Parts: sequence; structure tokens; C-alpha cells
Amino acid sequence: MKKSQVIVWAVCLILFQGKNFAQIASRDSIKLDLSKIYAFALDGNIKDALKVIDIDSGFLSEKDRKLKFNLEQRFKFSTDQSAYPAVASPVDDLIKLYTAYWRMSVLDPGSNYDEKLGRSLIGYLISHYPPAKVITTTTNRDTIGEYLDRFLKEYLETFQLHTTGFGKTGRLLDLLIWKTQKDTVYSFQLHQEKISAPVTMMDDFITLGWEEYATVDRHYPGGWTTKESLFCVKKAYDLSSEDFLISYLAHEGRHFADYKLFPKLKSADLEYRAKLTELSLEKKTLYETVNFFIDNANYNSDNGHSVANYCVIRDLSRSIFKTEFEKGKGKWSKIDSKKINRVAYKILQSNTKALKLKGNDVENYIKL
Repeated sequence: MKKSQVIVWAVCLILFQGKNFAQIASRDSIKLDLSKIYAFALDGNIKDALKVIDIDSGFLSEKDRKLKFNLEQRFKFSTDQSAYPAVASPVDDLIKLYTAYWRMSVLDPGSNYDEKLGRSLIGYLISHYPPAKVITTTTNRDTIGEYLDRFLKEYLETFQLHTTGFGKTGRLLDLLIWKTQKDTVYSFQLHQEKISAPVTMMDDFITLGWEEYATVDRHYPGGWTTKESLFCVKKAYDLSSEDFLISYLAHEGRHFADYKLFPKLKSADLEYRAKLTELSLEKKTLYETVNFFIDNANYNSDNGHSVANYCVIRDLSRSIFKTEFEKGKGKWSKIDSKKINRVAYKILQSNTKALKLKGNDVENYIKL
């Protein structure tokens, strides 16, 4: 081989190898849109979340590959290939009824499988908890719901377990089960209001419900409120952080107060007021919260949180940007946090006045 041919061959080999190296380096160049994936999941729409992750795993980072794998194991195939819940319990068969229902519901968001789950629960409780046989004596839907709530709680108490009972989170029937809880009292200030509320701190969860299931353990309720008490998922918070003091305590405290002020107010409006309360108080986590509301906003959703997220950003946008809905996160980051605090509180005050004008029986306002 001539010297010139050797040089040309060497150059070609280098270029060929360089091309190979460039291709290999680019295989980790695609990032999953996590905010979109979790927004779909929290809106009970895994069908569209699966479209977002329909990417060759070779192009993803290790972290994104793991998320893709976990979602596909749970939702891509004809049956759930994942292990849920992670810890075995004496009520695994009960939880499986719910996971089957959750899976059907989020893969087929246009259909309603509530009645199917209800029938399964009735059969399960009658077989496992004899007092539940009384359910067969009525055809009244409200009474059946009350029985299911009562007997679910009583049945789980036989295993020294606690539950939320028979009810919904968003559009789906939910089931949260935990082993331990401790009661305490918190007093806090919501601007000019002072609220003192009992708080139940919950721990050792077996299941945190459909949001945990749909997001493969990434998101779950941090707590909720009844007319009697606040309930807190202890592991979700650093108790000295804004996440706890504002995103949880002030948010749920707003609910606790509103249950007395407006006892018939529906989910979307209750969440709207609680989310405005958060934005009127936050400092360190303010922009993160704004971004989360933008990513998880859906005016046409059946989920009160998604509707409230939209309406909060809509009304802040109208006041601050004079636009209908500002989704540019960079624009929000340039607005002074104190201004967002002031505007959020002003909107909350206006909403309170508007609701009071409608009377204590008001049910809806932000989306009529």
C-alpha cells in the first residue's frame, strides 16, 4: 500500500470512528418532559403520558430510562407488571380491587368505572366482614356509599389500620391506608385570620392512593382537611419548611376555615382559594409553585386541582400581565415575589367578598 493511501485510510478511519463516538454521545441527548408526564398522570390520563415516553430508551439518561421502564411496567401491557404496594399487608386483595380500577380509569379517561369498583367492594366486604351484609338491604345509592365508607373503616380497624374511607380524590375513588397516627394542634396566622386547628400526623403508609399509583410513587397527597381536623402525611414534609408551613398548613388551614364560611363550596373553588393563600405567603418556593400550577393547569378537567391551577394563573395573569393566561415561566421569574404575594392576596380578598355576596350556600364561582 502506498504511503498516500495509508494516510487517506487513516484519515477515513479517524472520521469513521469520530462519527461513531458522536453517535454514542448523542444517545443520551433526549430528556423526557417530566412536567408533562406527571401533569397527564395527575389528571388521570396515563394514555397520553405513555405517548410522551414513546422514545428509544437508548437515547435517555439512566434516570429517565428508569421512569419509562416503571411506567411501562405498570401501564403498557395487558396487566400490571409492577409490584404495588411495595410492602405486603393483610389487605392486599382489597388494594388490588382499587389498583385494577385505577389502572382502567387512567388508561381510559373517557370512561367511568366507579360502579364496577363499587360492586366489587360490596362483594369483597360481604365476604370478609359479615356486618357488611346489611348493604344488600338497600338500593339507595347514597345509603350504599355511606355503608361502604363505614364498613371499609371498620374492616380495616380490625387490622389496626386507618383509612380515608370511601371517597374521591379528583374524579377517581381513592384509598389511602396507614398504620400509625398522632394528634396535635397547630395555631397559625393567615394574614388577618388566626386559625387554631387539630392536626393528625399520619405515618407508615401502605398505600397513598391513585396519584401515587399513577405517578409510580413520585406524587401523592400531602394531606387533606375535614370539618373536624387537618390530616398530614408526615413523610412528605420537613416540618420547618415552607412546604409544610405554607403549602400544607396554610393551604389546608384555608380549607378548614372555608368549610365553616362556605360549607357547600365545591372542590375547584376550595382549591382556588387555598392555592391563592399559598401564593400570597410563599417566599422561597413561590416561583416553583407558580411553575407547578402552570404545568398542571386544565380548565376542562374533572379534577378540582387542575381547574383551580388554571383559574389561579388566569386571574394572576390578568392582573399582572394583562393577558388571559401567561405560561411563560421566564416572565413570571422576572416579577418581584412581593408583588405576586400582594396580587394573590388581593384576588383572594375579592373572591371572599364575591362569595359572601352570593351567600353561605354558594357552591361554584370561578367556573360557572
